Amino acid sequence: MNEGTRKEVLKNEEVKAMKLFIPLFYVVFIGYDLVYYYLIPYFYQENIGRPSNGLGLLMYFLLFLVLPVIIYLIKRGNPFQVKYWLFFTFLLVDLIDNLLSFWGSKTEYMSGNIVEVFFLIFVPVFISKRFFWTVAVSLILKYGLLGLIFKSVSVIAPIALIFFLSIFGYILLSRFISYVNGMVYAYEDAKQKEKLAVVGQMAASIAHEIKNPLSALKGFTQLQQERDKQNENYYPIMLNEIDRINLIVSDLLILGKPTGATKSYASIEEILSYVVSINEPQASRQSIAIRTEIEEGLPYLYCDENQMKQVFLNLIKNSIESMMDGGNIDIKAKLIENQFIISVQDEGEGIPHEQIEKLGEPFYTSKPNGTGLGLMVTKKILEEHNGKLDISSSPKKGTRVTVVIPESLDFRNS
Repeated sequence: MNEGTRKEVLKNEEVKAMKLFIPLFYVVFIGYDLVYYYLIPYFYQENIGRPSNGLGLLMYFLLFLVLPVIIYLIKRGNPFQVKYWLFFTFLLVDLIDNLLSFWGSKTEYMSGNIVEVFFLIFVPVFISKRFFWTVAVSLILKYGLLGLIFKSVSVIAPIALIFFLSIFGYILLSRFISYVNGMVYAYEDAKQKEKLAVVGQMAASIAHEIKNPLSALKGFTQLQQERDKQNENYYPIMLNEIDRINLIVSDLLILGKPTGATKSYASIEEILSYVVSINEPQASRQSIAIRTEIEEGLPYLYCDENQMKQVFLNLIKNSIESMMDGGNIDIKAKLIENQFIISVQDEGEGIPHEQIEKLGEPFYTSKPNGTGLGLMVTKKILEEHNGKLDISSSPKKGTRVTVVIPESLDFRNS
């Protein structure tokens, strides 16, 4: 999961939660005290009222003093600290009020505010396990400390209530985290599809227009090479560059055209043998040995054979280009749990971990002269075959690319 996207989503959700949480906090806190200390005594003719030794109305004033800090943090784009400021301000003010109210008093300690329950129920909305445990543990410690100071067993009930509400809150928190992860995945998937759509539209618009003049240009260059023997050293370079442009255009055509692979049953061994034979001349020039290990008795693969050849051509070509000092490329193919597992392991420079996640994105490449389309085409072909690509690499130790394609069981049963 992209960390930047996750932070962006969490920040948006935090701001939404703050807009709801802050007003509700003050309404619940003041509303509870108003009902408990003033309305109930008025209607039932009971003399409850706030303890005379406590902070009294100063308590509300102190809690409202934190509002400028909250506004400042939100404007500075740091909403994640707001909930901590509000919670610890309440906790400190409430602790001081309790100590002043019951210290040296013969009245048995019995206090609390329903806003504490509100905190425990609302905490999951912030999607932060750290804040969840901060609230739960802090409230338990608060009542435990007051119980020890005032030697009161009445704190057992609120501690038990906090404990059970914490279990309920943790379940909600887990569900909210799953919800956010789903949102992040959907957001990233939409962004990727948007990029692919742009590439597809571009490919559909220009690929065919480039292909025809490119063929004519190559033909005339070959004809001129036969006529001009004096400068024939330049013509191979020109033809190679034309072939390179042609390869890019072919990749664009694959990306731009709608899915519609012509599938049939083909031998994975024959596909790999063909691809290896194509790449061996270039590998030999770079002192690279391509070694294959194919499990005996592999069933046929239901695929578009030409597209599958393109997949392994791209992967082996990438491995060769990463090994400038020679070495070995090991290709292994086997069947595990009705899935074809084909791996290509090289001994090249390797790929940094932060780059692996970006491979396959449109026009992203780690090569100086790359286009970023080869691996993108490879992934698209594998998606059409219900397959996937896994890349693992360590700098200076090489890269392993694993292709996983499900086996067609219809072939075995036929």
